[in-house]
Amino acid sequence: MSFDLYWRLLGLPLSRLKGFVVDAIPFSVVELALWVGTGATLVLLLSFVFRRGLLRGKRLRIASLLLGPVFLVALGLGQGAFPWSLAPSALREPLARRLGTDSLPEDSFRAWAEARAEALRDSLNTPEGWARYRTLDEHIALRACDTLLDGVLAGLGLPPGRKVRAFKDMGPWTSTMGLAYGGPAFHDPFFGEIAIVKDRDMPAPLHWRLIAACHEAAHAKGFTREMDAEILTQLALAGAADPRLRELGDIHFLRKTGVALKWPDSLIAESRRVRAAREAAEARQPVVRALRELGEKYGVHNEGAKYGEREAHDTWNPRHPFFATVRAAERKLDAEHNR
Repeated sequence: MSFDLYWRLLGLPLSRLKGFVVDAIPFSVVELALWVGTGATLVLLLSFVFRRGLLRGKRLRIASLLLGPVFLVALGLGQGAFPWSLAPSALREPLARRLGTDSLPEDSFRAWAEARAEALRDSLNTPEGWARYRTLDEHIALRACDTLLDGVLAGLGLPPGRKVRAFKDMGPWTSTMGLAYGGPAFHDPFFGEIAIVKDRDMPAPLHWRLIAACHEAAHAKGFTREMDAEILTQLALAGAADPRLRELGDIHFLRKTGVALKWPDSLIAESRRVRAAREAAEARQPVVRALRELGEKYGVHNEGAKYGEREAHDTWNPRHPFFATVRAAERKLDAEHNR
């Protein structure tokens, strides 16, 4: 409850102000900030190495210190990707604890997944259904999810978030970092900005880019944890009136199950096409590949577990923080809708 008070009095007004400003700027503010911070840090280091010429005077050194390493550290600590994030929203109570979970026996979970997979095949294995689904793009998904997420938050009795109007293309710095770490889309709590990697830098199926837009919008509503954003994304998409978004919700759900499913032929064909394009793009990214291998070696890389993803060999948890929370939340939303 203490976070709710902070969010209503300070967090939400500040989030709305930052979002209003940053969404109106056509380029990535985070990308620019990283270039400025890195440049200032480099100038500061060179001034100590050569001890002359670059920064004459105490004020210039202080300015370079503040614009360089101090700013980069503050920007890093303000992120939500790492356990030591100082973003205030990282202190929010996890949704699995706040909303509760339903006991979900494995046979019920598998039946739930199979029913969704069958509905998805029925929708996307027809030329008309596939063509209809392909009319979605990231901007449509972002606008729809902004409204849908507001409805989910209200229905669950959670504090509202800011209006999300836009996302940016990730630039060279953020793309390199994101692709190496395994986070090719981000919401920056420091500035309140959303960005997604360009398709040419990381070719991906349509559903990945659409879900990424919705997921980052959930972050922008004030939910830093990946699991929380994934739960809200699922609830928003599954409750949409638009069948295309419900199909997207089924894909989002099924990709996490770790269960062997029969996917629609259309999605399988798309995945094969994208795989070849992805391999060609990765061949042009030796720096990303080297950094990714280094991160994996030392355990500094993104992990699917914090998004609620299961591997086929994982022991089933009847109180799974994604699936069991989604089921409990769906029941609450249904009860609220029927009141």
